[in-house]
Parts: sequence; C-alpha cells; structure tokens
Amino acid sequence: MISPTPVPSSPALQQDVSLADLSTLKVGGTASWFTQAHNRQQFEQTRIWAKEQGLPIFYLGEGSNVLFSDEGFSGLIVQNCITGIEQYGEELEIGGGQNLIEAIRRINRLKLSGMERLYGIPGTLAGALVGNAGAYGQQISDLVVEVSVWSDHQLQVPAVDLEFRYRYSLFQRQRDWFILNCRLRLQTSSEPLQDISDEILTQRLVKYPQELRCPGSFFKNIPLDEVSKTVLEKIPDDFIMFGKIPAGKLLEAVGANGVRHGDAQFADYHGNLIINLGQATSQDILTLADEYAGRVWERFRIRLEPEILIVDDGNWTNLRGRDE
Repeated sequence: MISPTPVPSSPALQQDVSLADLSTLKVGGTASWFTQAHNRQQFEQTRIWAKEQGLPIFYLGEGSNVLFSDEGFSGLIVQNCITGIEQYGEELEIGGGQNLIEAIRRINRLKLSGMERLYGIPGTLAGALVGNAGAYGQQISDLVVEVSVWSDHQLQVPAVDLEFRYRYSLFQRQRDWFILNCRLRLQTSSEPLQDISDEILTQRLVKYPQELRCPGSFFKNIPLDEVSKTVLEKIPDDFIMFGKIPAGKLLEAVGANGVRHGDAQFADYHGNLIINLGQATSQDILTLADEYAGRVWERFRIRLEPEILIVDDGNWTNLRGRDE
C-alpha cells in the first residue's frame, strides 16, 4: 500500500480555515486547506503537495475583492505574502504580496510619480494587477514593464502580452499563474506626492469607511465604447462621467440604494456598494446583486458585470449576470 504524501512542514498548512476571516466582506464557508507563501520556494512546495493530492488551488491576496461561497472551498488557498521593493532608477521591482497602500507610501518617499492617486485601494500589488486597479486618472497597467509569474515554471511576461483594459487583465483567465513580482516604471517628480495621496484617501474614506464590510465597488462601470447607440439613447447625459457610465448611477436609478436582503444591503448613499451588515451570506449578496442587475438590464439594456471575483468552491469567475 502506497503511503499518502505527507503534509509539508514548511510553510505551515492549516486545515478547516474560515474563509470569512480571509476577506473584507467577512463572508464564506470553510477552506479545506490554507497556507501562506512568503517566497517562491514555499509556494512551489505547497503547490507540488496540492497537485499530488488532486486538490484545486486558489491564489489569494488580502481578500479585498473577493466573495467566497457559503459552501466553502474544498481545496488549498495559497495567500501571496511575497513582499519587498527593489529600486532600479525609475523602475521598481515589487513583490506580488506587497500591500498596495504601504508600497505607495514608500514610492512617494522615493519621489516617483504614477501611483499616488491609487492610494487607499486595499489589497496587494498582485490583486491590483489582476483587476487592473485604477482611480482618479491613474491605473496600474500604465506602469507595468513586466510581471514574473509561476505556472509549471517561472515566466517573465511583458505588459504588452497581459491584455490590460478597463478592470481586466489576462490574469483573470490565467488563474493558474501565481504572481511572484512585478517591474513598474515610474517618473521622478517634485510634487508633494504623499499630500496628494492623503487628499485622495480622505475622499475615499467618505465612500469606504474603514470599518465597512465591503469589497469596494461591486459592479464594473461601463466604458462608452462598449455601449451601442441605441442603448446610449436611454442614458441621461448627467450619468456619463470620464467616458464611462457609472454602475452606481444605473443601480440608483432602479432603486437599489438602501435595499436589503438578509444582512446584505446596498449602501443608502451609493448604489454600487453592497455591505455585509453583520451576518450576510454569499447567497444574500448574490440574490441582491442579481435582482438589481436584472432591473438595470430591463430598464437600460446594459448587462452589469461584477468587479469582484466570485469564488464558488472549485470554480471562480468575474462574470455573472444576464446575457444580452
């Protein structure tokens, strides 16, 4: 009889871990296995073990843009904890698990411009790359030179091959790619970068108070170039902002603000925030989201797509909602 492959002792694996404790929404069942990878060697070790066990693997940052299922995840969650920032002139190499807010503070001190307006976006650098995070006229994809990833071996992927567009990157399809680090090119600046960042953070905290159990905007805004002329005729002129139709405006127009299902609620002050009031389930949140995405479709013929990643046991997707 062949003995089962032993559980690796380093990095430590934990069994039956609460997914709710791993996300800002504080929602989700139990993960069969969980570990943290602080370097490539730790990642490789646990990945080999999981493959030998036939376990699905999900890569996690700080859980700020994810909704886990109530049913849990019957596989291995690997949290990216690879940190560090190395400077090469105006280029920086940053670990995939580096906290984005901390990274921007350090970049501001280096007097390098390009990320100061992303200040306050929660999560890791890897998470920002996956969703092509952006705010106030800046987006991470504008800075990327190349990304180092691991699948069956290490790859250096140039930015031009990462299919960046509004809130999208190739990483949303290549879920087997683990982001080790990223090289960014910024610009030397004499501006008071941290002052700019602090002002941005003040504005963000009005919308996203620190104690809020919320993943940020639930649905993506809609670029005008993705909307037909017929559909655009249904959209009031004052809905259009910076070349996009904010999902919050559409949801507000169909009455989403303040609506509650179970312990999930659309914020009363913003139509595109779904909040966990305390004991919300993933089903509460998805029921609420699907209901009002459907109302937007019926009124405007626009299909809303979640900006967050929805993880349902062994499957995950960024795309839910109703087909046109």
